Amino acid sequence: MSWQRIRYPEPLRPGDTIGITAPSSGVSEKLHPRLDLCIRHLRDQGFNVIEGKCLRANSKHVSAPRQERARDLLALWKNSEVKAIFPPWGGELLIHLLPCIDFNELAAGVPKWVLGYSDTSTLLFAITIMTGIATAHGTTLMEMVPGQCEVSQRWKDVLALRPGEALVQESSQAFQIQGARWEEEPAAQFDLSERTNWHCFRRGQPLNAVSLSGRAIGGCMDTLSRLLGTPFGDIRQFAERFERDGVVLFLENSDGKPTDVCRMLWSMRLAGWFDKLIGIVLGRSFGPDAEDFSYMDAVHDALDDLNLPVIYDADIGHRPPQMTVINGALASFDCADGRGTLELTLA
Repeated sequence: MSWQRIRYPEPLRPGDTIGITAPSSGVSEKLHPRLDLCIRHLRDQGFNVIEGKCLRANSKHVSAPRQERARDLLALWKNSEVKAIFPPWGGELLIHLLPCIDFNELAAGVPKWVLGYSDTSTLLFAITIMTGIATAHGTTLMEMVPGQCEVSQRWKDVLALRPGEALVQESSQAFQIQGARWEEEPAAQFDLSERTNWHCFRRGQPLNAVSLSGRAIGGCMDTLSRLLGTPFGDIRQFAERFERDGVVLFLENSDGKPTDVCRMLWSMRLAGWFDKLIGIVLGRSFGPDAEDFSYMDAVHDALDDLNLPVIYDADIGHRPPQMTVINGALASFDCADGRGTLELTLA
């Protein structure tokens, strides 16, 4: 599919309509109190909400059969009232949808913001790679409870940007190791118990500071690594198109143990994903660690000899809170003395 430039959806403001559908896992009945609270909170902030048909059920890890999920997503995309689409969360099998989606039809329509992470990043990545439409990697609907921390709430500021405008996000003070059980505590906010520290290195050696600027693209490595060799994962073409700007790849690990992370990063490397990058940003890992081969052992094994600057433990991914990163936007990641900033420019 041929496209020439990044296209940004219209700014999302109170009074606009948000469509909610589950292109991967749906929300079972025991978690409906949490879902209802988050939808009500959106409405309390001035947004209108339309629920799709594939949302309030979950069987075999999905909200509905793949064709139904694809139709539900397309119906919201084609609805002129809807300005953004928020899945409730990620899941496991969004990859089902990719052959069911007519990306030419998406590209021909009016761009809309799609926001999420985890398995949702499969869709976000594919939309931007296939159509040039910017997508938003950040907090999910089911995390949007009243009183949630400021870093996660910056999605409202980011999605309100107009083309040409810029915004700076600052790293969190603390992050969550383990969250509450929402079926028991529907209104639970993040439990921010651990001090946030961003780090950086190059060729395996720690650095005091790193600045990376280029077009941002990325998501959850657990799901994106499954797109290698498919049209939906052609990051090399994306990097060649924006070679003048440079490309920063951001990744985060959900479930992978260290050897899985090593395999995923090496698979990306062998597929040429790192060939034209100016740097890599890694979010905090949520996967289990191991004593004899740790997550950081895996990262160094795959990346040390690439001569690329790497920022890690950034506010991205499954250990919230997380910044909102725009796939396709110009992004400047800065890391110094354990703190970090992300400046996004919709250019």
